[in-house]
Amino acid sequence: MSERDPGLQPERTALAWRRTALSAAVAAVVLLRAGLIERSAPGLLAGFCSLVLAVLAGWAGLFPRRAVGPRVLLVATAITSVTGMLAGGQLLWS
Repeated sequence: MSERDPGLQPERTALAWRRTALSAAVAAVVLLRAGLIERSAPGLLAGFCSLVLAVLAGWAGLFPRRAVGPRVLLVATAITSVTGMLAGGQLLWS
């Protein structure tokens, strides 16, 4: 039976956080652009929240061996919830 390499799991976790940051940044750009074009406050706010989420996810990806604290996860969960509600409101509003 071969031993597990302890270095691979943190690297995969860091890559997953980076992919999350990239997808949140793309969503932020799309929401911000839509908010600017339609002059919509919910769209701009959703884009800003998504941008903050992208920064948090990118920050978590910078430290692969350090566990993300519960405060960061709580903030990320709150921002994700607000972003989803604002994006849904933007769809219903337009």
